Amino acid sequence: MPIEDDADAAAYAALKAHAAAAAAAAEAVQNFEPIPLPGNVSFFPSQPQPSEGGPVRDFKSAIDLIKEASEAIRFSEERATELEQQLHQVSSRSAEQVKALELQVAALERRLIKSEERARAAEVRANDAETWLSRLHDTIITSFRRPLHPGESDSH
Repeated sequence: MPIEDDADAAAYAALKAHAAAAAAAAEAVQNFEPIPLPGNVSFFPSQPQPSEGGPVRDFKSAIDLIKEASEAIRFSEERATELEQQLHQVSSRSAEQVKALELQVAALERRLIKSEERARAAEVRANDAETWLSRLHDTIITSFRRPLHPGESDSH
């Protein structure tokens, strides 16, 4: 599906930005170093009772949220890849169309130049023909005119 308008382009840019942010978050998670704690600490400590006054931590929910976020990031990356492929296809087709149009323009320019040359040649021939017709007319008039006698008028 080609990018057809500014809304698609904006969505594509937003997806690329989201994918970059997700990649940065994933890198931060990979580079996480736990802080050593004194005493006997287990990976999943027992949940404090609400009566103890401490915050209630729900690690399962946090893990589920991380899984959902990673799935959303993966979907965004896949969509970004699809959009990049479509963009590449559209740009390739556009480049081909531009080349074809440039060839057409060049051919039409050559035809125009030839037509202009033929028009100039035809104009020269028309001017020559007009000059000869004018000479022929003058010759016919002067050759077939009968001489005027005194007192005759030339009103026929």
